[in-house]
Amino acid sequence: MAVTLGSDDALRSLDPNAVLTTLDLEAPGLETAKAQAAQGERLAALSALRAHYRAKYPPPEQPQRAKKGVIAEADNVVNHVFQWGPYERADYGDDIDWEWDPAGDIEWVAAVYRFHWAEPLAQAYLATRDDKYVQAFVDLTTDWIAKHPLEKRGKVHPVYTTWRGFPWLDIQTGIRATRICNAFRVFIHGTAFTPEFLGILLASLYDHQIKTEKLPMGVVHNKAIFEQRGFINIAYTFQEFKDARRWLALALERTRENLIAQTTADGVQREWSGGYHVGVLRDAVEIMGRMDAVGIPVPQDYRDRVRAMYDYLFAMATPDLGYPMFGDAGRPFPPSERRRDGTLYGRLVEATDVLDDPKYAARAKLDRAHLPEQTSYAFHEAGMYVLRNAWGPDQIYFALHCSPPAISGHDQPDNATFELYAYGHWLMPDTGFYTYGHDREARAWHRQTRVHQTLTLDGRDTAVAGGDLLWHTAPDVDCLVVENASYEGLTHRRTVWFVQKSFLVLLDEARGTVEGPLDVHFQLAPGDAVFDSERHWATTAFEDANVLIWQDPHAPVLLAEEEGWFAWRYGHRTPRKALRYRHAHGAPAAFLTLLVPYRGRKKPQVSAELEEGFEVGASRVQVGVGAFGETWQIGRDLERHEAWATRSTQDSAVE
Repeated sequence: MAVTLGSDDALRSLDPNAVLTTLDLEAPGLETAKAQAAQGERLAALSALRAHYRAKYPPPEQPQRAKKGVIAEADNVVNHVFQWGPYERADYGDDIDWEWDPAGDIEWVAAVYRFHWAEPLAQAYLATRDDKYVQAFVDLTTDWIAKHPLEKRGKVHPVYTTWRGFPWLDIQTGIRATRICNAFRVFIHGTAFTPEFLGILLASLYDHQIKTEKLPMGVVHNKAIFEQRGFINIAYTFQEFKDARRWLALALERTRENLIAQTTADGVQREWSGGYHVGVLRDAVEIMGRMDAVGIPVPQDYRDRVRAMYDYLFAMATPDLGYPMFGDAGRPFPPSERRRDGTLYGRLVEATDVLDDPKYAARAKLDRAHLPEQTSYAFHEAGMYVLRNAWGPDQIYFALHCSPPAISGHDQPDNATFELYAYGHWLMPDTGFYTYGHDREARAWHRQTRVHQTLTLDGRDTAVAGGDLLWHTAPDVDCLVVENASYEGLTHRRTVWFVQKSFLVLLDEARGTVEGPLDVHFQLAPGDAVFDSERHWATTAFEDANVLIWQDPHAPVLLAEEEGWFAWRYGHRTPRKALRYRHAHGAPAAFLTLLVPYRGRKKPQVSAELEEGFEVGASRVQVGVGAFGETWQIGRDLERHEAWATRSTQDSAVE
């Protein structure tokens, strides 16, 4: 069945000749425009309106420095040569076919429809004041508007035939509207920005508003917030529209309803993917600021949810100020040594400004005086957890994901998976998502359960049905117990102990009687690794910091290497080492694994043994473990909701 845009066939694009009728010419500052319009002098009225906007949005006093490569990118756009993502440039020629898909990726088409090319043009103009960039924006926008009237919005895309109305899809409409508003403030000062073009542009922006008002997405999704941000930005930037105030109030009502529905009470966006969490938060904050600026009250539950979303970023941000790569999330690799380059640096600094609370900027800038003693956090409703021993670049950081079903396909069937960082190095990062559109086979590979750090039955993908049974944090041990109803007749329970905040013990229990091979999978950071299949251990082989993955040499398991890939951003991936432990018996069964980060290259001596009489699925579990010359008795009791780690001796631990 085709995906449709909407069913209101009565919508038609506004004739630019009628655009003045949509404006409130009684507003202050529009006296000249009103007088000219009354005399039937349309272009003169638009010229006066242009002067009004030039005064309303004054240009920067000094040229602004463009980012590296932006001028060249803008020059390509001037010549109708576009580029997006990991792909080569494409020359669209004189007569632009906006539906063209030169990359074989629908995300390219979407980016062009979202006017991604307007941003380099604006930056180049701010840096050079060369009017050719304004002219390019005028020409391209005029061409797009002429070829995409509202009455033809239901056209089927010639390549992606399941999509009807792709140019006017909610997310395209919203992001394009925001980018046009941002570009307008820059380009309005150019000579090429004529009164005639102003009329054409305003008419198209009115079309955007009518489409979004009459045919909103109406689904709980990140796209619905992106859509309303564009709707609000037009009403806010062009408050001269008669309906601007009504549009703003309507958009706030819709945004609030959708924001509350698509985030958990503990502040996590329900697609469980960091980029979409940040995108929705960014838009929600901007919308809140727009409402404050025009005096429209923002409900308290909206403000509270924004704070909770910032709190999630504060807690879950990685040591290099990215977000965990769960679902369709990426992260710069290798990470920059400058904190300011971290993906979440700006968001955390922004949070301090928005919420008037120093802790967020302190997290970004590593101002320990304003950071809390608590370092480990749980977001129970979302199924997101982080264990860490300290703040700063040398911390041990372990993030785990075990969530209920997401509201979209941006999650992956990988419940109980995790990422591990220690001593300035990513040691066990997530597999990543690699791509959306251009390589379906590769996208499917990256989404498999068996290429994530969790348990599988017969290598098959798991169901997504996660939740937690225990959360305990104390100076001697952090303990987390999660479960996922992975297969019909088999539940995966994972217990994690963070012993003395220095190493991790994982107990994976396969509860059920379903037949088939049981595997626990682990992946290492790109680079060399050492495997000892007979003694059941593997390590990374970096100079500065490493991790030991260990199971008892006498455990009933087989250790084998697997295919591994690491994808850190869209369209980019590299091979890496991966492994699995396969249990010699079927379910019910258990795996006991040590994950021991250490400095340098000398592998630590370790040991671990379940107490005699252990049974899979028991409420109470106790384990004897040794590492770094010390031994502990660790355990947890689900009925009493407690966990413990007691140092038992100073004798050296041995394998």
